[in-house]
Amino acid sequence: MDWEAWARKTEKALDVAGRGDWRGLFAPGATFSDPNTPSTTDMRQISRDTRSIFPDWTQEITSIRGGDDWAVFEWIGRATYDGDPGRGARIEMHGATIVEVDADGLVTMWRDYLDRKEPELQIRKAIKGS
Repeated sequence: MDWEAWARKTEKALDVAGRGDWRGLFAPGATFSDPNTPSTTDMRQISRDTRSIFPDWTQEITSIRGGDDWAVFEWIGRATYDGDPGRGARIEMHGATIVEVDADGLVTMWRDYLDRKEPELQIRKAIKGS
């Protein structure tokens, strides 16, 4: 697996404002989880939730390592928060993800790891500064 090429394709798919096709990265029946989301196969809902909270979400994959059917990558997510209070706050968060893929390179399992406090503190700071 060419993980560097996979990372560049994934960055494009994760560009919410650019209408990236994030769901197209996943095999049928794939699972997703993160600190906010218990394991789910509903990629459509994950995509909708992300777009509603961070309508301009982008994600830069800063490093990736893997084997034939798995990878771990570090990333930086950047977006504008669209919730209340704090609408319009720019956030940047850092995380790591573990993925497993099938023979076609489609994700069968995606697990995000991140500190939810990082963007929360940035949103609070923006609220206090306004």
